[in-house]
Amino acid sequence: MTGLAVIGAGAIGAGALAGTAVAAGAGPAATPPSAPQQQTVSGVAANGVQLSMSVPAQLPLDLPGQQLPEREVDVTVKDVGGQGYSGDVNVNLTSEGSGVSTVSLRLDHYNLASGAWETETIPAGQGSFGVTDSVTIPAGGSQVLKLRLSPGTTAVDDVKVTASADGASVVAAIPVTGPAFQASGMTASARVGTATVFTGKLTNPTDVGLQHVPVVLMLCPNGPTGCVAHASDVKVEVQASGGAWHGVSVVDAAGSVPMHATVLPDLAVAAGGTAQFSVRVTVGAGAFGAVGSGSGSTSGSAAGPGSGSTSGSGSGLASTPGLPSSPTPVQPLAVPVMLGPAGLTLVGQSSVAGTVTVQSPPQQPTPSAPSTPSVPSSSSATPGPTTSSTDGSGATPSASDTPTPTPAPASSNDAAGTPGAGSSSSSPTILVAAGLLAVCLALLLWWTLMKRRERMAREDVDQ
Repeated sequence: MTGLAVIGAGAIGAGALAGTAVAAGAGPAATPPSAPQQQTVSGVAANGVQLSMSVPAQLPLDLPGQQLPEREVDVTVKDVGGQGYSGDVNVNLTSEGSGVSTVSLRLDHYNLASGAWETETIPAGQGSFGVTDSVTIPAGGSQVLKLRLSPGTTAVDDVKVTASADGASVVAAIPVTGPAFQASGMTASARVGTATVFTGKLTNPTDVGLQHVPVVLMLCPNGPTGCVAHASDVKVEVQASGGAWHGVSVVDAAGSVPMHATVLPDLAVAAGGTAQFSVRVTVGAGAFGAVGSGSGSTSGSAAGPGSGSTSGSGSGLASTPGLPSSPTPVQPLAVPVMLGPAGLTLVGQSSVAGTVTVQSPPQQPTPSAPSTPSVPSSSSATPGPTTSSTDGSGATPSASDTPTPTPAPASSNDAAGTPGAGSSSSSPTILVAAGLLAVCLALLLWWTLMKRRERMAREDVDQ
């Protein structure tokens, strides 16, 4: 069993999480049983002496802010040989568990000579600790030696108690118990404005009831740099015991205490019970600040395919006013988070820390500033029209008769329908119309003359 103090050894900001609630006077409390359960272990008799022990069924861990009553260990020395016993009885205590190298117990010993309880001081760094009592037992009699102990706040697997006297011995292992916390969903990827759900479960295998346990969510424990800078950009909600979701306040970082929210200020877990809850975290677009974008402006005109030209002249199209520019991509936001109960000594704890990677909000292309259309050069200007004479001969006009050229339109179709292009642009049409009119008049005159001659011929015949 691995002991993890407060929230977890190696977890980000564990000390800060503990102090967040405890400093505010909202530390948890424990209610131990009035009559803790005991277990009895008997040893094998030797040299007419038999030892037995009555030990607690468990040793609950102390709360960091509250010491629990110590549990009593009774060692009974009994004469079974009918000769009595006079001598020493040694009781040795050893903390067992992965990585345990020292005994960190609170221990009281009942002094038979004085008839009072005395507190034993266990030297630091010592792996085991023993006490010795001298007893005188009449034939068929017995003597009870008393100890009271607590594992303190150091989580170990168990405390091994070994008693020996005149070759007889007895051994008992008392399990150390404490609450455990697990959390899931702490490492996830989410879109901005979309909630990420964590699920936490506090298990209490001890015979001690827990009340007023604050559960705290920390965000950005390493500081706001590269993370959420303001509590207003985060929304935190909690759901306990399958009830409705409700929002909780998020507190900005101050000093050594990072941004946090007390999601459950008063959680209670009965002895042997479990409490489960869910937390919802939503990071808003404001956490990203001003979304960066490129200037997107282009100088000159965008050259057509194969042109490669960036100057105003050439066959390429000029840059279109208001063309959207490519925005500068915004990196996802990595938000370290940590969830757990404050003010408890936990054992068997899984990870309560993680990172929520929030994708950046959708970016709108930034319109570029309208660019000035390029002015055609003299070489690319539309040549002036040629003035035709009324007799159809194409006479080249003099320089003074040549109209001032206008900028070429975007297309030839547009130019044909552009008003004010000048009479020269319609000269071919007028000439064709005039020719057709002359032909029609000639045919009409011929037809009239023919009819007149026919009438005169008929008149001559009649005469």
